[in-house]
Amino acid sequence: MKRIFCFHFFVRIGLVVLTSLTVSAQSNRPISSNPTPTPDANIKISESLEKTTLVVSSGFATFLKDLNTYGRLGYRVLKSLNYGGSGNSQSFAAVLILEPDNQFEYDWVSSPNKNFLQTRLNSKARTGFTFINSFALTSCGDSDTEADSNPSMINSDILKLNKGDVFLVQRKNGVLAQTKEYKVLVAKLGLGKTPSKDLQKALDELPNGLRPTKVLFSKSGFADFAISILLEQDVSESELTKSEFRFIKEVGGFEKEINSLAAIGFRIISGRRIGLVKMALMVKENSNPTFYSLMDEEKYTKEFQKTIELGNSYKGILLGDSSCGSNETTNEKFFFTKNLQPIAFNYKILKLTDEKLSISLETARNEFLKEIKDNYRVIDLFYSRGLNVIFGK
Repeated sequence: MKRIFCFHFFVRIGLVVLTSLTVSAQSNRPISSNPTPTPDANIKISESLEKTTLVVSSGFATFLKDLNTYGRLGYRVLKSLNYGGSGNSQSFAAVLILEPDNQFEYDWVSSPNKNFLQTRLNSKARTGFTFINSFALTSCGDSDTEADSNPSMINSDILKLNKGDVFLVQRKNGVLAQTKEYKVLVAKLGLGKTPSKDLQKALDELPNGLRPTKVLFSKSGFADFAISILLEQDVSESELTKSEFRFIKEVGGFEKEINSLAAIGFRIISGRRIGLVKMALMVKENSNPTFYSLMDEEKYTKEFQKTIELGNSYKGILLGDSSCGSNETTNEKFFFTKNLQPIAFNYKILKLTDEKLSISLETARNEFLKEIKDNYRVIDLFYSRGLNVIFGK
């Protein structure tokens, strides 16, 4: 699941489209063996639409355009990611679920100055948008002159970042009422800085109702490194509850640290790795113990099923990092929890594309539809030498 890009947002095309999967290029609108309905088409016949679809788009601007095309048809983003290298090899993908009685609108938020991100997110929230995912990105050069001369370009104010995130937001049925409020905790890295203590202190002092959702990392200057935590709160909650959170930042003792907390009821919300530094957000859910196992993402073909057979359940991915010129994110890890009771749940991993694009569209679509028709559901997406989907039932 290679999610970190340069900020130019241009992506290779020719990737497969499964169910009614769309492959888009900047100069070519959705391509599919079954033509994708548009807002001007006969969208009343929702029965003709696939219940699950996956969009693969060229560049973030095209990705948003495609999501909004599908959103008007009633498709909601379930899972999304970005992957690829730099320049023309960047891609974005999303699994969409059809909700025929609703319509969805998608937009984006970013901030060259990390201290303004909270303001920008809440500005969107006041018009009915809610955060649904963030994409970690890496800028590998100076800002683009075309973008500098045209501030209206979608990537113009994030090209100047070295590392950062762009945020995908969603609005349902055009409702303008605010449903979420956001807060961003920021702690700088460097000599004399103690981001772990600063962030933990801020988490301990949170007002009731705020919940962490993502670990963010940014580098916006020669030595301006920062770790941030994104939090959200339901504005309609009448009784706000107080939860206990932990922020973990370790080099060598990461697994030991998270499992000492998992043993007393803490669970991972989000995780990230930058270089040798591993980070995780955890929340106290109950007093039931569990045990986390970590697995290198690139070893999934040999170790995923073995890990499941040892009595583990897949839970998610600790995001990794990429450097300039790299085609894949490094150091990403799957994390699993130990089942206290035996459960009957089957996983399958299907490679949708490979690095050489040698898997045909027809073959990939048929295999994907076979799993859906066999009552498998999409659990997650990741990129490892190609775009992959994890199914489960």
